Amino acid sequence: MKKLKTPAIVAAGLALAIGGAAQAQDFPERPINLIVPFNAGGGTDLLIRGFAPHFAEALDGDVFVSNTAGGGGTIAAGALAGQRPDGYQLGYFSITVSTIQPQINDVPYGLDSWSPICSVAASPTVLFTSESSPYTSIEEAVEAIRAAPGTLLYGSSGPGAITHLTAVAAFKGLGVIDDVRHLPFQGSGPALQGIAAGTIQFFGDTEILMQGGGLRPLVVFNSERLASMPDVPTATEIGIEPPLNELYLWGGFFAPAGTPPEVVETLSNACGEAIASDGFQAFAEKTNTVLNYRNAADFDAFYRAQYEANGAIIEAAGL
Repeated sequence: MKKLKTPAIVAAGLALAIGGAAQAQDFPERPINLIVPFNAGGGTDLLIRGFAPHFAEALDGDVFVSNTAGGGGTIAAGALAGQRPDGYQLGYFSITVSTIQPQINDVPYGLDSWSPICSVAASPTVLFTSESSPYTSIEEAVEAIRAAPGTLLYGSSGPGAITHLTAVAAFKGLGVIDDVRHLPFQGSGPALQGIAAGTIQFFGDTEILMQGGGLRPLVVFNSERLASMPDVPTATEIGIEPPLNELYLWGGFFAPAGTPPEVVETLSNACGEAIASDGFQAFAEKTNTVLNYRNAADFDAFYRAQYEANGAIIEAAGL
């Protein structure tokens, strides 16, 4: 037999519902903090400072940017994970901070620590060799690796970095990961010097490196060929199977898990408006930023799929 709700209970329920709707309608009532997990002046910092005014305009509220550096981004992420889930603090985290570091290091956050808000930028990674190298295709590179096991090297900006995982995805996917050696550098700059000097033969990063010259792309980790390099095959085309066939250097905003759905929706919609604004589009074109907006639901699904896929690459990398 059903129990009848008393008028007091009904009134309380209505009050909560009205209160929640009012809270969503009034949000934001104070400034929102966009947390950059690196020092001021870097690429991520510049991106978020370029985004902030357009985000504020879309929200019809105030936004400010703060920097919390350390631990390759994990200090900021760990601190945010423990904050109140009210939507007033958002962290801009990359693929590395959100899906790789939690799987290779002891950090105070994991897969379910977040309410994803939106993705902002995403660039597929590319495996490069030197423009002066004898390898004009990925097939020639693989043939050379097999002909002299342990002789050729790929570089990275550090173990576990996206530059490391790109090369692992390529060589693991092509069955030669045990025949090529890894030489980590302290950052991408020294690694690029290494490939220019011939110290390493391969390096993975995004297509933006092509602007500097001196590099030849061999394979792109995207669902389709890039307009900027139409003759370069995708990983799928050369036989690299999922989940190693697609890899993106992406970033997006996260709030602590438990952020109210109506607040997440408000933030997600404002993010989309900001990204589509003429001002931010002009900023992206000027800085060669590849924008890729996903709303909260799509970004959550993408983030979880990336977490799983990157786990396979991490395992292949021996991390």
